[in-house]
Amino acid sequence: MWMKRIFMRTLFYGKSVVICSVTDISAQDALNPLVVTGSQVIEPLRDTPVRTEVIDGQYLSRTGTRSLAEAVEYSPGLRVSTDCQNCSVQSIQMLGLPQQYIGILSDGLPNFSTLAGVYGIEQIPAGTIGQIEIVKGGGSVLYGPGAVAGVINLIPREPTQTSGHIDMRFLGSRGDNFGQEPGGSFFGLYDFVSKDERFKLSMYGGFDRIDPIDRDGDGFTDVSKRDLWSGGLRALWRPVIDHTFTLDLFASDEDRRGGDILAWDLQPNEGRISEEILSRRYVSTLKWQADWSEHWSSRLAYSYSRTERESYYGGTGALGSPDLASPFFDASWTSDRGFGTTTDDLHFLDTLFAYQPSEEHRISFGGSFSRENLTDAQPSVNRTLDETFRNLGFFVQHRWKPNDIWTFEYGVRSDFNSELDDPIFSPRAAILWSPNNDLRVRGAISTGFRAPELFDEDLHISNVGGELQTTFNDPSLEEENSVTLSVSPEWQINESWRLEMNAFHTWLDDTFVVEPNDDPLTPRVTEFIRTNGESSRVYGAELNLGYFRDDWNIQFSWVQQRLEYDNPQLVLGDPNGDPADNPIFSSTYVRTPESLALLRFTHNGDWFDSYVTAKATGPMNVPRISSDPATGDLIGNKMERSPWFFNIDVGISRKFEMTDGDLTVSVGVKNLFDEFQNDLETGVFRDSDYVYGPAFSRTYYAGLRYDF
Repeated sequence: MWMKRIFMRTLFYGKSVVICSVTDISAQDALNPLVVTGSQVIEPLRDTPVRTEVIDGQYLSRTGTRSLAEAVEYSPGLRVSTDCQNCSVQSIQMLGLPQQYIGILSDGLPNFSTLAGVYGIEQIPAGTIGQIEIVKGGGSVLYGPGAVAGVINLIPREPTQTSGHIDMRFLGSRGDNFGQEPGGSFFGLYDFVSKDERFKLSMYGGFDRIDPIDRDGDGFTDVSKRDLWSGGLRALWRPVIDHTFTLDLFASDEDRRGGDILAWDLQPNEGRISEEILSRRYVSTLKWQADWSEHWSSRLAYSYSRTERESYYGGTGALGSPDLASPFFDASWTSDRGFGTTTDDLHFLDTLFAYQPSEEHRISFGGSFSRENLTDAQPSVNRTLDETFRNLGFFVQHRWKPNDIWTFEYGVRSDFNSELDDPIFSPRAAILWSPNNDLRVRGAISTGFRAPELFDEDLHISNVGGELQTTFNDPSLEEENSVTLSVSPEWQINESWRLEMNAFHTWLDDTFVVEPNDDPLTPRVTEFIRTNGESSRVYGAELNLGYFRDDWNIQFSWVQQRLEYDNPQLVLGDPNGDPADNPIFSSTYVRTPESLALLRFTHNGDWFDSYVTAKATGPMNVPRISSDPATGDLIGNKMERSPWFFNIDVGISRKFEMTDGDLTVSVGVKNLFDEFQNDLETGVFRDSDYVYGPAFSRTYYAGLRYDF
């Protein structure tokens, strides 16, 4: 009866979503939260055949988490890398694969466009998240074929009563912030719930600031300045018990800058190195969910997002100066050199139907259509784009539960992509074997593809050796295909101990690789080309061990992974060109550690609550371009091996009951031992891509939160 009961009450997650928290429920319940991502049905985690990991929203609040970029690192095997020394752009890795292989969803919808992927993971405030659900690998046909590494689904919080809170944090980081304002954040939220609970409204807004920091004293930032405004609302209306309408609106406005601190108060094109990005993002989503009968339910949703960017990449070292006394004087210099504009409009229409003829069977089917138009004008790198990409997908999935021991979920989707001549069919399947309440084994196999479209890393411009770097697609680029297999046993040892393992293997054919392809007619720009390389594979294993009590818990995870090509690939240099531009080949993916570990401890005490989070990141291969510090002339290319990093965050908090609410005071330290890259590139002609360590120095924080 369990399936019928869930189906009738909450087939789709617009209804009565209960967000579980390890900090406010029993230890036993904390081991079995409700999830929705794998099958689009609310069900206990133990019952879903698609392996799902959960990060609770209350844990994010306790740890002082600011954004999605910080939040996902609380999941085993996920890593957020910093990819530029100038602007500190960050991206997510899952199963070792970069962000372009990950589907980032909001309430089940992919409104994260190509341009939003460049800086967007830092612009989603953690205060709006009720729960993060992570599905690694495939296993469900309900999501697009490009989610090869997996899916990150942000489940919005749903209020239960009229209330609100105000949250303020003050930050101080190690390093020279050269007199700039200290960092901090402000976030406010107000919930309204009608007496009959048929109408709910949440309104929120906030400001977030990160200090610019010069770690090595060379006069250039190593952590960029970020000023972010964000706000929005979520409205939920149930005119009748079986129909739910939701409206989500979100807007953000960020000013980001890094580079020459001596020219900080000047225009960006007057600095020796400068990157300045002004980005705005607007998202609106409308969703209608209905239970038509005991057997039928449906969902219809439309989402529109627009991202705008005004950018400057370069500086006088790369693009010249009109100043006769400058060593970078260029008589052809113009004031608009280095500036660019980009806009990205993404429309997404989604429909899903579910039919359950009996307790043993459920059939889900539907379709989705996405249209993305991206325009980009970057004259400094000779790039002008006006591209439109479309994808029409249809899917069908069958859940079969013949008995209490076995659950099967399998299906297929077909996608008609504007960049491909023929449709592509992607079958996927998942299985759950649970002989008793304490043992579960999940398995999944999935196929997918990535079409030869533009990707978020194409829209970021690097500055290396005084030259700008940009990437273009090979005109003959073909789609990349994938097959992923995973097996995940889970053992509930007793009421408190839980052991889980996951072995995964992904095969990639016609792997996308980026190779040097410099045009000698563009002396200020170094071009790279994305082309199809050798086949490659990603494989590894994950171990999770947790101990849960009512007042404290500790969880340990270790991931060992390897990403390798069938044959070595060129990652730097020219085999037939300048001897100084020596070729560097690699048989493994670069910038990807083979070892990752995570330790999470939380304690609810009589006097105060506390947490400790420890992250270990193993060595990785990182390409490096060396240039003459005086002239910028190329010296040579290297492949460096990074050291281990051990990043520890600690914090305590205490709640005080007030007359009209509760006041929570918190203090803590992020990156307690100040683990940071110790061989950063310096000077005007530094290789801004040579970054691999933690994103921030040791950071102290103090927070006040008032709930009313």
